[in-house]
Amino acid sequence: MDEIREALKEGLREEAAPISRRLAEVKGLSNNAIRRLENIEATIESERSARVDDLALLVELLTEGWRAMNARLDRIEAALEPAKTNVVSLRESA
Repeated sequence: MDEIREALKEGLREEAAPISRRLAEVKGLSNNAIRRLENIEATIESERSARVDDLALLVELLTEGWRAMNARLDRIEAALEPAKTNVVSLRESA
């Protein structure tokens, strides 16, 4: 009876060893995939943050451009005020 038990144990060890190695390999590959996905996630987050900063700068530049344009139009209109009889205001015609 002991011989049968020993034979069964030996057979199970021989069959389980390759499965155990495969399982360890799959675990290592899944850990590697998780690390890579985390790196990709961090890269995407930093890129997104950079694009948001770029967009904020663009909005600020556009806003300042329009403010400068308004100030320039105000100066032009003020300079033309004495001769306004034949001049149509740009803001009123739009």
